[in-house]
Amino acid sequence: MRRLQRACGVPSDFEVNEKMRWWRLPIIIAALATAAVGNEDRPSVRITLRDKAEIADATVRLGDIAEVTALCETGAKHLATLRALPIAPAPLPRYRRVITAGEVATKLAQAGWRDGDCLLDGANQVLVVRSGRAVTASELEAALQKALNTPVKLLLPLPPVIVPDGALTVQTETHPSPRAVLPVTVLVNGRPVATLRLLVQVTEKANGQAVASRPASFAVRRRQTVRLVARVGSVVVEAQGTALQDGKLGDEVLVVVAWSRTPLKGLVSGEREVTVASW
Repeated sequence: MRRLQRACGVPSDFEVNEKMRWWRLPIIIAALATAAVGNEDRPSVRITLRDKAEIADATVRLGDIAEVTALCETGAKHLATLRALPIAPAPLPRYRRVITAGEVATKLAQAGWRDGDCLLDGANQVLVVRSGRAVTASELEAALQKALNTPVKLLLPLPPVIVPDGALTVQTETHPSPRAVLPVTVLVNGRPVATLRLLVQVTEKANGQAVASRPASFAVRRRQTVRLVARVGSVVVEAQGTALQDGKLGDEVLVVVAWSRTPLKGLVSGEREVTVASW
């Protein structure tokens, strides 16, 4: 029978099966390649943006504003990195800002994530609010006293200082005069958040008892041109005037401005500087 098939040019059953096997091989390879491509295109992580987020840190991270979940084993390996991805600077304490889904997508692309790698859904924008509070004068005096290990009193009203929630401390330097303008760095949880220059009264201690400090030199002299400073909330207005008295730091002196003959009372707040209520 096989000889007859060969003589007539008819392929045997074995030859037919072999040819069919080789014909099916490209189809199988194409199917495997298609399945592999399909797996690659499938997102490995889902990112769901929230409508609102309240944070305390100075940087907004992806985990602060979105739920980040893994859709497969590969995505689970990247969850920690994605949640810690910086998205934008945080607003000032007690302020707010809006972060859009487009901004998040841009940050993901910059970090090397392609469109098909993650599924971004949820809100179109996130309202980010940073927690914070106002520092009181008594709180700042207590922090200064702890830093200098001596009683400290503020001689001028404290300007508005808004800081994040947390443990407040200060860094400053000692000064030989009883009244001085101290550079003060305000820290929250060990991180610097504000820098101030404060006119303070410092009482020295000897053997645990408060003693009179050494006399300070005059910071303002009579008939000297001085800088006048008026503070209204966070707004500072400056002008030039003439001192009518000698004064040390923290002393109350009379000054006059060129456009008025009425003397003004103010506190000597620095070298050739007098802080007044208004003019």
